[in-house]
Amino acid sequence: MLLDTTFFIDLADELQSGTAGPCRTFLEKQRHREKFASVVTMGEFAVGATVAETRRFFRGYGRLALGRDLAIYAGRLQAGLPFALGENDLWIAATGVYYGLPLVTRDRAFSRVPGLRVTGY
Repeated sequence: MLLDTTFFIDLADELQSGTAGPCRTFLEKQRHREKFASVVTMGEFAVGATVAETRRFFRGYGRLALGRDLAIYAGRLQAGLPFALGENDLWIAATGVYYGLPLVTRDRAFSRVPGLRVTGY
């Protein structure tokens, strides 16, 4: 499963406040499943965290990088959408569809992307 930026920001808030909210509960229920983060998500997260904090926070999650084939796929995905998706969201959505991974998010815009399986938390 691919975890979106909203998930990681909410998780960081839960960890900081010491509460066991929906993200921590979700992770516990999904503890045996492999979890991934896009490098785009890591970049978005780093806006509010130091380099060291970001690296430490994403330790244990698989990292999905951007490459030529994914870039072409993302471009073709946007070309087929009847609406414009934000650039970072496009990269994240394309990553989920390209790798066949469900996207864990609370961002409703992703539900409009054909072929992307969206899971709430």
